[in-house]
Amino acid sequence: LPPDLQSPSGPVHSGRGKVRMPETLTMRLKTTLSIFTALAAAAAINALSAPAAQAAECRLPGVQPTVRLNESFGDIRYSNGYSGQQLAAKRRRAGAYAGPGPEWHPVGLMGRDLKWEFKVKVQGQRLPGGYCVGLAQAEMTIGYDRIRVYVDRRYRPGTCQYKVILEHENQHVRNFKDTLTAYLPVIRRQLTAEAAALPPVTARSMNAGARYFVGALRDRLTPLIDRMQADMAEADRRLDTPASYRATQARCDGW
Repeated sequence: LPPDLQSPSGPVHSGRGKVRMPETLTMRLKTTLSIFTALAAAAAINALSAPAAQAAECRLPGVQPTVRLNESFGDIRYSNGYSGQQLAAKRRRAGAYAGPGPEWHPVGLMGRDLKWEFKVKVQGQRLPGGYCVGLAQAEMTIGYDRIRVYVDRRYRPGTCQYKVILEHENQHVRNFKDTLTAYLPVIRRQLTAEAAALPPVTARSMNAGARYFVGALRDRLTPLIDRMQADMAEADRRLDTPASYRATQARCDGW
């Protein structure tokens, strides 16, 4: 039995010069690849520059951020239409870690992505030449859109081989979902703490202020998400060992 595919997502104006502005950022970590719709940090910093006098005036005592963490669990799709060679090609394209040896060939894979998205709303006060912008709401959604499980088409549903391959891949699915579920309270606590710790900023526009808060939350949460991804990968490595493969293969004849 082979190693598996590894993974280590217009302003609304209110009166008296106050503006509420939504801003979103989606990040997706797909299989072994990390794809970020990232913000240009230098541009965001430049857009925040303001005279010291304006910075001293930037106080929004009535703005206290609310926080929401949403869980997004998509569906699981099973496929029995690919050959072993096609599964090997999928695995290579995903950059999965090396297998236990050249004698092992993939007969099952599990592909997943982890998507996390921030949405923020900000509230601000006009200043001469800019805005004082505070974080009013921070919302994070984390989860996956789809998990894909593949079984080599040589082994049809109802056969012993299909059953044991599917059991192995479904254990990878459980590892992923269990690790994500275990981290949700930790993510919620850190999101709450980081949002509360972000003070108002002076910015050239409300949009610039919103982008700053999205980037700040992203930067502060990324190490925690990376640690969760590492725990997911470690759980997969414990499952994908030569001893585990041999035990699974020994359950059926006719490989």
